[in-house]
Amino acid sequence: MVRQNWILLAVVGAVLIYEASGLNCVVCNSQEANCVDGSKPSEACTNGETSCYLRTNGANINRGCLTDAQPDCPAVEGSTCIKCTSDDCNNQQLKWPQCHKCATTDATCSDAQTGAGSFCTNYISANKCYERFSAGKVERGCQSDLPAAANNPCEGNDQCIACDGNNCNSDEGRVFQETTCVQCDTSNDADGKCLDGSAAATKCVEMSGGKCYSRIIANGVLERGCSGKLTPVEVTACTGTTCAICTEDNGCNKGIFPADRLQCHQCKKADSASCSDELTTEVNSKICSIYQADDKCYSRVKDDQSFDRGCQSNLPANEKSCNGLANCFECDGKNCNSLSEQTLTESTKCQRCTSDDAACLAGTAPVQSCGQTGDSCFVRINNDGKLERDCLSTLKTDEEKVKCNSDTDKTCISCTEEGCNDQKWLKCHKCKGDACKDEQAGEGEHCTNYKESDKCYERFLDGTDVERGCESDLDPATENVCVANQQCKTCSDADGCNKDVSTEFQVTKCVQCKSSEDADGSCLMGTKAEEICADPDGKCYSRIIAGGVLERGCRSALTAQEQTACTGDQCNLCGDAGCNKGVFPTDRLLCYQCESTTDASCSNELTGDAKAGVCKIWKAEDKCYSRVTAALNFERGCQSDLGDNANVCDALNDCLECDGKNCNSLSEQKLKNRAKCLKCDSEDTSCVDATSEIVSANCDNVEDSCFVRVNNGKLERNCLQTLSEADQGKCKDTNDQSCVTCSAQGCNVEKWIKCHQCKESSSSTCNAAQVDDNAQFCANYKVDNQCYERLESEKVVRGCANDLSEAACTNNLECRTCAESACNKAAANSLKTNQRCLQCSTASDDGGLCLAGTAASQACKKESGGKCFNQVQADGQLKRGCQGELTAAEVTACTGDSCKICDTADCNTGLFPANRLKCYQCKSLADESCTNELQGADKSLYCKLYVAQDKCYSRDANDKEFERGCQSDLGLNVEACKDLDEKHCKTCDEPDCNAISKIKLNGAGAIALNVVLVVVAAAAGAFAGL
Repeated sequence: MVRQNWILLAVVGAVLIYEASGLNCVVCNSQEANCVDGSKPSEACTNGETSCYLRTNGANINRGCLTDAQPDCPAVEGSTCIKCTSDDCNNQQLKWPQCHKCATTDATCSDAQTGAGSFCTNYISANKCYERFSAGKVERGCQSDLPAAANNPCEGNDQCIACDGNNCNSDEGRVFQETTCVQCDTSNDADGKCLDGSAAATKCVEMSGGKCYSRIIANGVLERGCSGKLTPVEVTACTGTTCAICTEDNGCNKGIFPADRLQCHQCKKADSASCSDELTTEVNSKICSIYQADDKCYSRVKDDQSFDRGCQSNLPANEKSCNGLANCFECDGKNCNSLSEQTLTESTKCQRCTSDDAACLAGTAPVQSCGQTGDSCFVRINNDGKLERDCLSTLKTDEEKVKCNSDTDKTCISCTEEGCNDQKWLKCHKCKGDACKDEQAGEGEHCTNYKESDKCYERFLDGTDVERGCESDLDPATENVCVANQQCKTCSDADGCNKDVSTEFQVTKCVQCKSSEDADGSCLMGTKAEEICADPDGKCYSRIIAGGVLERGCRSALTAQEQTACTGDQCNLCGDAGCNKGVFPTDRLLCYQCESTTDASCSNELTGDAKAGVCKIWKAEDKCYSRVTAALNFERGCQSDLGDNANVCDALNDCLECDGKNCNSLSEQKLKNRAKCLKCDSEDTSCVDATSEIVSANCDNVEDSCFVRVNNGKLERNCLQTLSEADQGKCKDTNDQSCVTCSAQGCNVEKWIKCHQCKESSSSTCNAAQVDDNAQFCANYKVDNQCYERLESEKVVRGCANDLSEAACTNNLECRTCAESACNKAAANSLKTNQRCLQCSTASDDGGLCLAGTAASQACKKESGGKCFNQVQADGQLKRGCQGELTAAEVTACTGDSCKICDTADCNTGLFPANRLKCYQCKSLADESCTNELQGADKSLYCKLYVAQDKCYSRDANDKEFERGCQSDLGLNVEACKDLDEKHCKTCDEPDCNAISKIKLNGAGAIALNVVLVVVAAAAGAFAGL
């Protein structure tokens, strides 16, 4: 008996434990906040209730705990109450639907509904609201309130909408009413009813809410249709004159569209003789079938004498109605092209255009009909600043016509002859003040007034302020604005011609002379005093004229053609006072000029300028000469002074021609000696270093020079003219260092270094110590050239330093340079530096080697004192490298857990920081085992980003994919479990702490019930043993 009491006590205790940890439900009514949507926090049921419920009485809803003794609330759908049996089951996951409700007898039911509707009478989880027409009237309600057979409230009713979501059936009645619209486009409009808007309206296929549209689409085509056919973007954009949506009534998109659409007489005389008569009825009047905003009507007589009328928009794209036709009239009013063919041919003809057309600006546009006889033509500058040419009858006010007919008002000019309005209306720059002094850009603006021989001007006022403008805009009594003002210029040769910088019309002083009239040589030497120019334009010139004569003067004295042609080496324009002084051209040849018959010292070596003189006659390829004449006299001079056809050295053994300043300075004795150069190649070892064993030898040409070069791997020294013309050109090219020239005797002694030149990537022997005999001459010469050897990506490269674009050892510690031939011969391993570190970042860490600290080390590029670093950057990424990469400030700041400097080779390996968090990382969609309880190293990885308070997480974010990882990988300042409860997400801060299985994570809330079940099972077993 005692045993039975203990068993009974255990059962009662189990029940009490269960009740103490009983069901949680949301308990509230719809008058309370958060009750309708179910987001109110749940409460523990205190009276042993076994279910939660949600119900309505029509006006309100209630949520609460339900006992088995309350059977009027079923667990199945379709009544005014629904119950459920799990914790929190009547929260926001269980919502009672709301819809707008009204009957066809309610006059306001067709209006758009506002606010919240009513709770549906019965509960269905897949409930819908509906709005529909019934017998021409609107009704709204809940699907769940209809008879059970009505699974689809819109079945058999095209004027109906069923929708998901509370109160969604709020649309205005027209939204789901049947819509009829005119549906057509004018590209397929044989009867023209689409164009004139008389086509019948038809039922819309798309739901259009009683709205129709008319719009102009590509190529001016008119399209009419139902608004439901348009995309939301097209509906939003349907504004303005070319697109309209209407809602007045079905078929509202009738009528002409746009309303201002042009209507013209349209016919051909070839089809109807009456077409050429003046038209007074609308028999031939039609709407223009292609819409253009600036469309026009026309009447014209074509080149083949045919006559037609129509809309300009109906013509082919490459044809203009009045393109060059005199008997043509364009207008822009309804049926404005009604004039007869006879009136058209007899009508006044004018240029009709604006300066947007280049031909109009020039006054050469073709004439067109004014559409009437007795008209006049005019030309003026309109309010937009454009030149306008047209018929006087087109002016809108009498005031404008009076201005054009006035003899004194020159802002508009009229005339009566055909095409007489062709006057050239000048454009000038107009300004005054400091900015006016600068050179002006563009063509300026049209003069306000017209004058037949108008001019632009630019002038100084009182010697300081600059003014520019049109002569016609000044006082008419002032015919020449530059009278008594030398700081002034006028011009009329081009629009905007008064654009010069102000210095061009200041008083100008220039040297003015010719070398052919130069008794004292001051013109030739450019020392003659300057004089004021008669016509100041701010520039002087120096030029070579016929016969090689030098002429200096004022630019204004040159013709316009001469000024334009004054370019190059033989003519120069300059802007400063007296700027045309000095020797011209600046490279003009200067030669020693003397004869031994009158000056015994002429035979000596000459220096200085005592016997030097500029050659009087300029010649492009002039030369100096020194020679011993046939009469054994010695003389020097300019080749050009001897005449055009003179051969300076003809039949003379001792003669020198040269083309440098005072190049003919050699003494008579030296002249008799030839140029001398070293003549050898590197097959003679003495030639390589140009030792004294190699003696210079005479060149065949007295004015020759010497060279040294590398040709096909061989060093050569010789006289320049022993080479072909092409090779001589290479040697004379200062940019080509494969050959070096000099002009002194025996001067070609330059030391040309040899280096080992190879790459380990293409030569298997390059990494070994090199043999001197394998060195090669550098391709190009450089004074103090060097050889280099360096490691590039762990492979040796050897070569000549001057072949590189930068210093050979820039940013490379595994590099050496040397200055002796073949010196770059050391074995590759001798170049290796002990300054080596891991150099990488986890921002680009394929395979995770940088994170793990197992990446291959690399040689430091900058001096780092044998020190390496590990550094956690602001974004949590880890960077490893050589100390030389850091600034002094970064080195000083490199302390603590996030940065460390070490002082041995490859010392920055391994995990950093040492306390970096390690978490299980996986996703169930890619790896199904991710949902299991995890243990061991599999799926355990260090967090890529280092964050001081990082965490591991496990979460079931969307019930589709279970994932684990480091919180920092989701982004800085991102919480892995935000908006997720403990059944769906858990974080922790110990290594691999996120091993929990998905089942355990999701089942955390059911632990109490499991305990109850275990105890009850144990008690039942005890009873069975009795």
